[in-house]
Amino acid sequence: MYLCMLFDISIIIILICIGAAVGLVSSFFGVGACFIMVPVMIFILDALQGVDPSLAPLIAFGTNMAIVVPTALSGALRHRRTLHSKGYSFPVKNYLYFVIPVAIGSAIGALEAFVFFVNFRAFAGLIMKTLFGVFCLIGAYRFLRARVLQLEELKKPIGWQYALAGFFSGMLAHFMGIGGGLIYMPVLNTLLAVPALFAVPISLATMIIGSFVGALSYGILGSLDQALHPSEYPSLTFGWFSLEMFIFIGIASVILAQIGPRLAHRTDPKRFKILLAIVYVYIGIRLIINGSFQLSGLPAPIP
Repeated sequence: MYLCMLFDISIIIILICIGAAVGLVSSFFGVGACFIMVPVMIFILDALQGVDPSLAPLIAFGTNMAIVVPTALSGALRHRRTLHSKGYSFPVKNYLYFVIPVAIGSAIGALEAFVFFVNFRAFAGLIMKTLFGVFCLIGAYRFLRARVLQLEELKKPIGWQYALAGFFSGMLAHFMGIGGGLIYMPVLNTLLAVPALFAVPISLATMIIGSFVGALSYGILGSLDQALHPSEYPSLTFGWFSLEMFIFIGIASVILAQIGPRLAHRTDPKRFKILLAIVYVYIGIRLIINGSFQLSGLPAPIP
């Protein structure tokens, strides 16, 4: 009964179903769920809860980063065990050289998003949603075409290179409100020459800190705007963070994430590569076209 007083039951059901789908699909494909989760949260906020179309993406971005934290922690611990089983240790020095600048860049990226939104409130979120669609298309391309460099040796980190790469990676990722894996992996493997065996756990461990800083920054900075425009924010929203979505999407996705790997082992890898690319392309095109139409004052044409 108390739960019913706090939450809209119809929204709860939708969030649980979406969270289940996110957990299933993301674990099936073995990728982060932000490219599925963010568009869905934008749709719920915009179409079902009546949030301004320019504000909805910011709340979705902040909530997405918060959900990424426990997900990345789980993945990082799993990969750490894999490293130990192969006789390797987690490369702490490389990680620290990279993650500290990422954390700083994440806070600055969130601040840039806040300044951009405050100065261009009527359409800032729509532009960011459209750019997010572009990232979806980049994600589809990378998944199908990108090749991981097969490096044998983990070289001693060069501090300034890691610092610059980490700072700009964190700033870009958290201006856009993504977990960062799409950026961190190619930066670590291609630019910094970190073997994939180490790049994956470093990327996941970086997402824990970067996304935490990003989510916290979005919550704090968004609360400044919320204080000025409280009527534009739905209930149980704290700045650019929705507790309702965090709870129900997060829990359901964690539970269903246990099923995805079992299905993946029964499916031809080439098939689900194509399936994932189709999902990314559809979401990317939808966000780009709908965002462009909304920026022009027209209704979104793609469901």
